[in-house]
Amino acid sequence: MAIVKSLTLERIGQGRGFAGSIRRLNVSYSGDSEAPPTIVAKSPSADLEIRDYAIRDGMYQRETMFYRELATESGIPVPDCYFADLDPDFGDFVLLLEDLTALEEGDEIAGCSLEQAALVVRSLARLHARWWNDGRVAGLDWLGDDADTSTGTNTLQTLYQDAWSRATDTLADIYAPELFVIADKFGDGLSAVLEAAASSNQTLNHGDCHLGNLFFRDDEVVFTDWQNVMMTSPALDIAFFIQGSLPVETRRGHERELLDTYLSTLKENGVTGYSPDQLIEDYRRGLLRTLIPSVLSVANLDMETPESRELVQTVGGRMIGIADWDCGDLIPN
Repeated sequence: MAIVKSLTLERIGQGRGFAGSIRRLNVSYSGDSEAPPTIVAKSPSADLEIRDYAIRDGMYQRETMFYRELATESGIPVPDCYFADLDPDFGDFVLLLEDLTALEEGDEIAGCSLEQAALVVRSLARLHARWWNDGRVAGLDWLGDDADTSTGTNTLQTLYQDAWSRATDTLADIYAPELFVIADKFGDGLSAVLEAAASSNQTLNHGDCHLGNLFFRDDEVVFTDWQNVMMTSPALDIAFFIQGSLPVETRRGHERELLDTYLSTLKENGVTGYSPDQLIEDYRRGLLRTLIPSVLSVANLDMETPESRELVQTVGGRMIGIADWDCGDLIPN
């Protein structure tokens, strides 16, 4: 057993809009030890408003329980977890995770290469195929589910409408005009869109699949930050990642190629009966749903630093994909 001799803390991830506090632990041990010299520790945000929002949304519980119950079976690389615990009464949690500093971290502002995009898409397909219509995870009460009326699609619609009212001025300067119109309309039709998504195939989604949560290592990608993990339509992760990670013209030129890669990898991993037309329908709905984290983040998280403002402007500009695919047509009048 390793005995800790000394320990220092280093805060990391400031100004990134995180809903928790992240620190690197630099550890030295007595004698020879194979224990990791650095560990990443996650805990609740020191900002009480962000903390309360994350607790109400179940973000801390979902990530803790993912590492305790699903991580080793996920089917894709995730950080090693050394410790995970949660106080359900007060919302406190702590995770001790593998430090991935030596890997190449994704850059949300710069975007990624097509090769990296294809790697992520294939990884997501393996994750989704692993849990495709799997009733074992669908019954987990801590797992997010957009169609679960016990947590409330209507409640989520209300949250969106409230966030939209607070974020409208900011987003008017970020969203393209045609996207702004769709985002405004979405507030009255969000529940119906989620109910339609629930009628599709269901699988485990990362739920927040952007480059800031991805680390690249040779021919694989490691997925971090599982606070929004959920059981939902398969194309949510794909839509979130493709739209948010590629420059607009690159996405427009290679989007269908990436969707073909996703579908073929699903089939290679045992998924049957999922047609290209079904994928496109789910993808369009998934694009529309990316408005939810975008609007809620601007309204609720720390967007005051230059870094966070640049990030919101960059990713918000890429969300024109929602208009490119005429996703507003999916919102009931």
